[in-house]
Amino acid sequence: MNRLLQFIWLLGGGLGVTTVCGQTALKIDGKSFGGVIHDNVSNAKRQGSGVTPLFPKAFPGANLFRDDAVGINFEHIFNGVKGDNSLAMFTPRKDLCLLKKVGEPQYELSWPVKGSQWEMEARMLYDFSKENRVDLHFECSPKADRYPLGYVAMMWASYMNRAVDRRIHFWGKEGERTGWVAFGEKKGGGVEMGTVSQAGVARLPFEEGAQSLNISEHPEKAFITPFYYGVIDGDHDLKTTEDRLLFMVLFDQTESIRFAMWNFFKDQAGNPDTHSPAWDWQYVIRDPKVGQRYGYRARLVVTPFLKREQVWEEYEQWQRDIGKVLPKGPK
Repeated sequence: MNRLLQFIWLLGGGLGVTTVCGQTALKIDGKSFGGVIHDNVSNAKRQGSGVTPLFPKAFPGANLFRDDAVGINFEHIFNGVKGDNSLAMFTPRKDLCLLKKVGEPQYELSWPVKGSQWEMEARMLYDFSKENRVDLHFECSPKADRYPLGYVAMMWASYMNRAVDRRIHFWGKEGERTGWVAFGEKKGGGVEMGTVSQAGVARLPFEEGAQSLNISEHPEKAFITPFYYGVIDGDHDLKTTEDRLLFMVLFDQTESIRFAMWNFFKDQAGNPDTHSPAWDWQYVIRDPKVGQRYGYRARLVVTPFLKREQVWEEYEQWQRDIGKVLPKGPK
C-alpha cells in the first residue's frame, strides 16, 4: 500500500475523511472489507473515482485491486459515433464527481449534469454492510439527445492485483456449445480480450472510424446467466493454494449487461501479466429518452472458493435478495 493510501487509511476519528483542494476520500470499514473510496481528484494518479485499496478483513493489507490503479471505477461512456471519439474514453474520470457517506457503511458517488461532458446525470451507491458482499446500485438520466445510433453504453473497470489467472468464467454459449465458458485464454501469439454480450442480443452499431475498442462483441462467446467469476489469491502468495477466493459479479438484468476482460499490464518479461487483468462490465441503454431514469443493480462477492457449485448458490441467493427471476443455469 503506497504512502498516500496509508495516510488516508490511518486517519483517525469521525468518518475517516480527508478533503484537500477539492479531494475527498472516505475510509471503508464494512462487515468484511476495509479500504478507501475516492472521488476523481483524490484518486487522479490511480485512474479516478472508485475503491483502492479494498481488502478482505481476513487478509488485511492484501489489496484486491492494483495499488497503482482502482476497482469498481466508472470509466467510459460511448455511443459509437465518430464525432464523439474524444468523449468515448474516460470522461467519467474527468468530469465533476462528488462523494459522500449515506449509510453505515454505504457511500455514494455522483456525477451532476452540470460538469458532465455527456450531459448525463448519474450516481453509484456502494454498500459494504453485508458479509463477503458489496452491493452496487447505479442510476442515470440523460439530459440531452446525444445518441443518434440509438444507444448509450457505460463501462466499469476493476484492475485486479493478484488473480490466479486472467480468465473470467460464465455460463453461456461458445459457438453451438452451451456450458461453462472461459474468456481470456491465450490465442495464438496473443490473449483473448474484449467484450461479451448476452446470447441472442443484437450487436451494437458504430460508425466507421469511431472508437470501437469497447463496442465490438466476441463473435463466438456469449453469456446466458448474468454473472461471471474469477479466482484470486487471498494472501498474494501464489505458491499457497489454500487461500483461493471467489471473485464473482452478479447483475439484476441481462440484455443491457456486457462483460469485458482486458490484460494491458505487463509482467517482468514484457508479456501480459496474467495476474493483473481488468475484470470489467458494461451497461447499455437502448433507445435512451431524455429525462428518463435508467439503472441496474449488481453484487460483488469475495469469499473462500471451495467448489464451482457455490456460484449457483450465490446466484440463487441473489435472485431471492432482489426479488427477480433470472435465466436458469444447468439445473
